[in-house]
Amino acid sequence: MVTENLVEGETYEMRLSARSPKGEGIGRINDVVVFVKNAKARIGKIHKVKITKLHRTFAYGELVGFTDNSKYFIGNGSLIV
Repeated sequence: MVTENLVEGETYEMRLSARSPKGEGIGRINDVVVFVKNAKARIGKIHKVKITKLHRTFAYGELVGFTDNSKYFIGNGSLIV
C-alpha cells in the first residue's frame, strides 16, 4: 500500500505544486498525492498540512500552518509576498 508511510491525523510539511480543477491544492508527501482544500492560492509555498483522510493511493488534508517565508510568483504572474 502506498499510503503506509502516512498517518491519518498527523501533520506534515509539503509544497503545494499544482491546482486541481475543483480548486484544491495538490502536493506530495513521500510519493503520496495529497489534495488540500482551500489552498488554490497558495501554490508554490511550503505548508503544514494535517492528513484528514487516507485512501489506498492518495490522501486529503487541510492547511494547519505556513512555513515558507520567501516570495513567489503564481500562475498569472502576480508576486505574492
